[in-house]
Amino acid sequence: MDPLKTLCVVVSSITIAFFAVTCSKGPEKVADTGKAPDFTLSDTYGHATTLSSLRGKIVILEFWATWCSPCRESVPELNEMYERFRGKNVELLGISVDKGGDAPSAVRAFLTEHAVAYPVLLDDRNVNSSYGVSGIPAMFIIDKEGKVVKQFTGFIPGLGRTLSKEVEALL
Repeated sequence: MDPLKTLCVVVSSITIAFFAVTCSKGPEKVADTGKAPDFTLSDTYGHATTLSSLRGKIVILEFWATWCSPCRESVPELNEMYERFRGKNVELLGISVDKGGDAPSAVRAFLTEHAVAYPVLLDDRNVNSSYGVSGIPAMFIIDKEGKVVKQFTGFIPGLGRTLSKEVEALL
């Protein structure tokens, strides 16, 4: 085979593999990972939220990005979950991993366009790595004591029901 064609095949394969890992479609359960790393992150308007201030509540974290198609698909189910558990000692926080100086405005536009009902914070490029996020969307369920009890990576229809069952068991 021509060396240029070989190079193109290798580069294409690496690119496809990268996108398959960073934006996955199917859920992948990961075993208990222990205490949830604390963080303080701001929303798109600069209002800060600290995870440890939510101790005593069940917290669901969703790491996502505006460019991730499965992340967009998860919004209706997460909106439904947010409404279902509102006022029941449960907090749902989206954490956008979008990067760049225009990330806050891009995220605000996404939140409006997709009618996201739950609070969304902007990752500082450290929080997703402290949670070991390897693909998005990634969801973490944190119990009232601040321990990560479940992790899901990817999205398939019905994930909201699965997450809801996990939360119900912790209430």
